Amino acid sequence: MAVGAGQIVPVQNLGGAVSFPVGYQIEEAGQTFYAFTPVQFTSADGGIEVWNGSTVAYGIAGIACENANNLATTGSGAPVGFSPVLGPGSVIGSYAANPNQPYANIEPPGVPFTDGRIRYFLPYPGTVFSGIIGTSSGTPAAVATAYTQVGVQYGLTLDSNGYWYVDTNKTSGNVVLSVTQLDPEFAVGTVGGRVWFTFLPGAVQANA
Repeated sequence: MAVGAGQIVPVQNLGGAVSFPVGYQIEEAGQTFYAFTPVQFTSADGGIEVWNGSTVAYGIAGIACENANNLATTGSGAPVGFSPVLGPGSVIGSYAANPNQPYANIEPPGVPFTDGRIRYFLPYPGTVFSGIIGTSSGTPAAVATAYTQVGVQYGLTLDSNGYWYVDTNKTSGNVVLSVTQLDPEFAVGTVGGRVWFTFLPGAVQANA
């Protein structure tokens, strides 16, 4: 059985802004994670990859704003210092558009563009996120929202559907967030409802 986890989305900026701080970093090769899932920096080259779920201390770089591109090589197409900026390229391939314009590209219709980098919401204390709540105890399942969950620190767990959920079974040693309130779009007691939370400072991976 699955929890039915969904996207982790930013919902509130405690500083009063109407937007959320975003990072932009090269993407690690071979990544296939969904948008709105937790990501981390790789230690080898600083590329963004899906969070491994086990590195709790300074382990989460943020929440991906977009799907991974499954790049063949890390940061493929990203601008390099002291080199020409060649412009965005296709996930599938780029084709010379004009022999007189060597940096121009023609892309196959409908193919997404990438410049080798990926955007992610920064997990700053001022950004509040919303996530579905469940438990990994025994058979993973959704749980009902309750006021007693507010103020409690929990961990995150990857569901079988490829998304992450706030895990009430993780309350010590592997916590990464603190619930700030129940999501007002769901009635209290909703099984598999959402809670709002902020990431704990000790779980935030500030830079590569």
